[in-house]
Amino acid sequence: MMPQRTPTVQALSRGWLCLLLSLTPPLAGAQNNGAPAPLTEEAATADEKEAANEAPAETAEPPRFASRQERDRELLAERFPEEARWLTLPEPEGRALALYRPAMAVPKGALLMFHSADNPPHWPPPLANLRQSLPRHGWATFAVTLPPPEPPPIPERPAPEPPPEPEKTEEPGAEEDAEENVEAQETAEADTEIEEAPPETPLPPRPERIANHVEAALQWLAQNGQGNLVVLVDPVSAPEVLATLQPQLEAGAQGKPPSTGESPLSGPVRALIVVNRHEGVALSNEQLSQVFVVPELPVLDVFVGPTALLQKQQRRHRDIARRERLNRYQHLLVGAPDVHDPENERSFWVRRIQGFMQRQAEGVEVNVPANRRR
Repeated sequence: MMPQRTPTVQALSRGWLCLLLSLTPPLAGAQNNGAPAPLTEEAATADEKEAANEAPAETAEPPRFASRQERDRELLAERFPEEARWLTLPEPEGRALALYRPAMAVPKGALLMFHSADNPPHWPPPLANLRQSLPRHGWATFAVTLPPPEPPPIPERPAPEPPPEPEKTEEPGAEEDAEENVEAQETAEADTEIEEAPPETPLPPRPERIANHVEAALQWLAQNGQGNLVVLVDPVSAPEVLATLQPQLEAGAQGKPPSTGESPLSGPVRALIVVNRHEGVALSNEQLSQVFVVPELPVLDVFVGPTALLQKQQRRHRDIARRERLNRYQHLLVGAPDVHDPENERSFWVRRIQGFMQRQAEGVEVNVPANRRR
């Protein structure tokens, strides 16, 4: 009888190992069943590109304002909603912003202020002092900006002389490369011409634009029943403004003088104030003759800041006024008003101009439709 063999430990270990190996693949498959296989890097990139192509392209919002100047005017109108008035102008300008303050006391007339600046906030403190203080004394103020002068053209810099070109030995294929460079440059220039935006409608000349602003301001005041006007100008735009007002002033000089005020003019414009603030901005003798064109027009020639050069200009203005036989010409040399208090109605500057306006143009408004906004 043969003895029975007992299995060794090594044989048992091999058996268990084979059993585990045979069961491992089904278990792994059971764990991954129902889960998507991981994407390779190339497949993920392709899916991202396809999703980007299918997504709708975001359209850029158009700008709120057509230009920086239009933005400044709109924001200014939003800041002063009670004072902002829009004047209708011919295209391409369309409209202009003005600031109107009605009289707070018994109405006597209005000061029509013209200044060569882009926007009323850029006005100097003396004019802001008048605009804000006079309504307490019965004088409405209507501030209108005029187009500033065009800046002088920038002189072209002389082109530097090119250095002498060194002698080159032509290499084979150099002519072909040069022809390819010329063709590439012509193609780039053609593409640039196509991408350029069409030119905007050019603005009319500055004198025509100033005439449009002046006529629009007078029309707005007439529609709102505002008469007895005193016009204030600066030397930068005085000749153009007076050229626009000349037919009206000459017709007023031939009419019957009003019953109120000392001005002999019968039209809505009764007097003129010229404010000279800068030594370097002066009217020539020819321009002064254009401003003093109507002998019957009362003129107050104000020089702000007593300096030697301004005093010299004052004497020259007085001589031209005598030569043009201005019967109602006055000149005034004052110090700069207090810039810390633009509403200081007690300043010498405000009192003197108020006195001139009261003597020359004081009256009563007629047919005022409650100062309606437009």
